[in-house]
Amino acid sequence: MKLNISNKRLILIIILALIIGGLAYFAYYVSDISHADDTALSALSSNGSYTVMDTSNYITFTPISNKSSTGIIFYPGAKIQPEAYSVIASKLATNGYTTIIVKMPFNLAIFGENKANDVIAEHKEISKWVIAGHSLGGVFASDYAVNHQDEIKGVIYLAAYPNTNASNATFKALSIRGSVDGLATSKDISDNLNKFPVNTTFITINGGNHANFGNYGMQVGDNNSTIIKQEQQNMTVDYILEFLKTL
Repeated sequence: MKLNISNKRLILIIILALIIGGLAYFAYYVSDISHADDTALSALSSNGSYTVMDTSNYITFTPISNKSSTGIIFYPGAKIQPEAYSVIASKLATNGYTTIIVKMPFNLAIFGENKANDVIAEHKEISKWVIAGHSLGGVFASDYAVNHQDEIKGVIYLAAYPNTNASNATFKALSIRGSVDGLATSKDISDNLNKFPVNTTFITINGGNHANFGNYGMQVGDNNSTIIKQEQQNMTVDYILEFLKTL
C-alpha cells in the first residue's frame, strides 16, 4: 500500500511531536534535582584545614597540611547537586586526602563515567587514586575502576553496588550502606554480591538511610533514619579513613 502525501505528512508530524515531547520530558526530568542544604554550602568555604576550588567541572578540596599522596574522586548520586557531598569531602580533606567531587552532565553519572580521566590527568602530584560514588554514582565509579585498574587502587560504594562484574578486579573495595536504606536495600546488595570485588569490606550502619550520605534532604523511596545525618556521615568518614590505610 502506497502512502499519499497527506499520510506521509501526518506520520512526520507524529514523529516530530514524539521527539519534541521526549526532549521536553528529559529536560524536565534532569532539571528536577535535589539541592545541597546550608550545611553543605558552608563546607564549600576554604579554612585552615583545606582549600576549595569550585569550577564548572569539579569541586576540589585540597588539604593544607599533612597532604597524602592518595587522592579521592567522588561521583555524586543521580540528580543530586554535587555540592551536597561537600561535608564528607571536607572531612576527608581535613584528614589529608585531596578529594574531588565530579560535576556530571545533567547530574547523571551515566553521561560522565570517564570524567575521572581528566581529574587524574590534572593532578600529577597524586600517585594513588581511590574512586567513590553514592547510589548511581557508585555504579559508574565501579565501572570506571574496572576499566582503569592500573590507575584505581580502591573503590568506595556508598549505598551502591556494581552493575557489571567486578569480582576479578585487582583493587580493594569498601561497601557502606544504612540498615534502613529504602533504595539500596540489603536484598539489592545480596543479589549483586557476586559482582563485588573479591576483596570487599561490607559495612552496614545501624539506623542509617540512603540520603544521609549527602546533604540534600529526604529522597523519594527512602526511609527515615533513626540516627542523625551527622552521625552517619562521621561514621562513614571513619570507615573510609580506615579503608584508605589498607591500600
